[in-house]
Amino acid sequence: MEDDHITSSSIILADVIEKVPDRSIGTGQFVIGTSKVRPHMDESFKRSEKPGLYFQLYNFEPDEKTHKPDGTIEYEIVLDDSNNDSSNVAMPKLVEELASLPGGASQIVVEKLLPLSNLPPGQYTLKIKITDRKRNQTLTPTARFTVI
Repeated sequence: MEDDHITSSSIILADVIEKVPDRSIGTGQFVIGTSKVRPHMDESFKRSEKPGLYFQLYNFEPDEKTHKPDGTIEYEIVLDDSNNDSSNVAMPKLVEELASLPGGASQIVVEKLLPLSNLPPGQYTLKIKITDRKRNQTLTPTARFTVI
């Protein structure tokens, strides 16, 4: 990895994201750091489920005063179909400040639950836009999933 460019790990859509006891940190099946992250074996979720979203971000330029990253993460869930209009947005865009997340500028861990109860069955794309304001850099990873 280059130190002067933001990067991200792969996005994991999980059926379990939970904190582990202190004695289990970094050990055991599906344990990443302080969390158990069990990947969902396919991309299909029931509306009653709350799939977890897990990924890590690296190499943000720290703010000189706070030593935290100066940037945002935007999440948007879009219904896949042949039209590319705004009616495909399935959930309002959520914007989160990076400085509010645990971790520092060198590594940030993102763990979120995606409530699906308001989504009709269909194929969706989770669009994520990660912005480092200090370096004026962006990443735009995506993940596809189906609601059944």
